[in-house]
Amino acid sequence: MLGNGCRRVPVSQTRIEKNMTMEFPFKIETLLEQCGGNKMVGETILDEFLIQVPADTKEMEECLAKGDLTQAGKAAHRLKGTAGVLGASQLHALCYALEIAGKEGNAEGAAKSYPELKAEADRCLAAVPEARTRL
Repeated sequence: MLGNGCRRVPVSQTRIEKNMTMEFPFKIETLLEQCGGNKMVGETILDEFLIQVPADTKEMEECLAKGDLTQAGKAAHRLKGTAGVLGASQLHALCYALEIAGKEGNAEGAAKSYPELKAEADRCLAAVPEARTRL
């Protein structure tokens, strides 16, 4: 117990609890709406997402490393579109932040945005199998 009446919680426990309370990253109803209700089309989009995310995040990372903010922003823009189709609002917002930072030439903002974007993209990738079952 800390002097102010609060109990010290180990960081790992805090992270676990945060991950347990996070909502599912995709809005399946948005995906189905975008697909006209066709589940096979939804599965195809999820398949393409599995390929697109690693390619686009790698491109963003490489472009940021060499200072090519314009191209990093373009990769973020591409991924933002797919995130929108999937109803992945958190990933969409993070892509938008990096896209704008790239357009504005804001290297610091882009560098700060990327790690969170990458983490959310990885979380979305991990959720694809569950998304398939929810279609």
